[in-house]
Amino acid sequence: MKAEKNQQGLMPYPSVPVAAALAVLLASIEVFIDWVTHIQLNVAIIYGLPLVLVAAGRSRRLLWGLAFVLILMTFSVYSVQIPPGLFSPREPLFVNRVLAAAALLLTAGLLHVWMIAVDTTEAQSRILKNQNEQLEAANQELHRREEEIARQNEELDRRRCEAEETSDRKTRFLASASHDIRSPVNAINLIAEVISRTAANPDLTAQVPALAHRLQANALSLSDLVSEILDITRFDSGRISLQESTFSLNDLLADECLRLNSLAQAKNLGLEVESPPLPIGLRTDRVKLARVLGNLLTNAIKFTKSGGVTVSCTLAPVRGVLIHVRDTGVGIAPEHLAEVFNEFAQLGNAACDRGKGWGLGLAICRRLVAALGGQVTVESELNHGSTFTISLPPSCIVCGPEKARDP
Repeated sequence: MKAEKNQQGLMPYPSVPVAAALAVLLASIEVFIDWVTHIQLNVAIIYGLPLVLVAAGRSRRLLWGLAFVLILMTFSVYSVQIPPGLFSPREPLFVNRVLAAAALLLTAGLLHVWMIAVDTTEAQSRILKNQNEQLEAANQELHRREEEIARQNEELDRRRCEAEETSDRKTRFLASASHDIRSPVNAINLIAEVISRTAANPDLTAQVPALAHRLQANALSLSDLVSEILDITRFDSGRISLQESTFSLNDLLADECLRLNSLAQAKNLGLEVESPPLPIGLRTDRVKLARVLGNLLTNAIKFTKSGGVTVSCTLAPVRGVLIHVRDTGVGIAPEHLAEVFNEFAQLGNAACDRGKGWGLGLAICRRLVAALGGQVTVESELNHGSTFTISLPPSCIVCGPEKARDP
């Protein structure tokens, strides 16, 4: 038998067609029994059962329709069964039928009120359920918005931290840069004043070449520092670009060592190139790679008191081209190895105080090599020297030494 669940989900109610069919069937059986027999039935109870069944199906129209049919059948059966001439308003069977009809009307009325109450309760339950669902949806929406606000706050905190870090980096950068710029500027100013006085005194003319050399050295130092500042600015703004060309790595190493040989000779240091037997051709930005090599060689010479500096290159099956710059200098303490490529932890003037670090140059080297698609690493032992290694990807290698040429 089919059944429907009520709106509260507490108990199943028969569907209207099923309830109607059962009620009509039951009523028909009762009327038939009442019609063919002369047994005095309790009509109010017997005829009330189909009404209860209809009420269970929750159909008020069917309830009243069946109630009027049963009341009609109550008096119809009585009219058939009463012997002629015995009818009287006070006759017991007639009074019983009148009372049964009244009981059926009262039963239908009570069942009608019960169905209205149940419908009202279910309607209120539906409203309450809808309100609960709306409240749950509102709570979920509120929770979602709270999570979104939390994410936005986290993003704002992250951006604020980035802004504070950027501001702090710029502040430290400007402080360190202004300190490093001041030294060569003051030296240039003093040397220019000394040269001016020397020009007025013929006896001091022999000192002019040495003063001019010192003036040029400070001017170059100032120029290098300005270049480093511009490089850092370009990196931070993302305006770095590559100018690729095909060239011989062997020639590049030889040129850089030749350019810095005088600096090594001034400190009585050896500067050697260990070139591979066959030329290695590269396709990358020659100027930027030369800048990195020059910076590493300059630092190696600067921090080496005795011995020498050696630069070499090899081909690795997976890592591509490896360029090594080895020195026998002061080395780097293990606890500082992770910081040597940090542009701000190393902003001290290494020429004046070697304990402060390696300057902006290594930070720029790291970024330049990264722009070329490679990386730079360092291995060092305190008081025994350091080895910086530049690794370039295999894609930079050109096929065959005959393709390597200088631009």
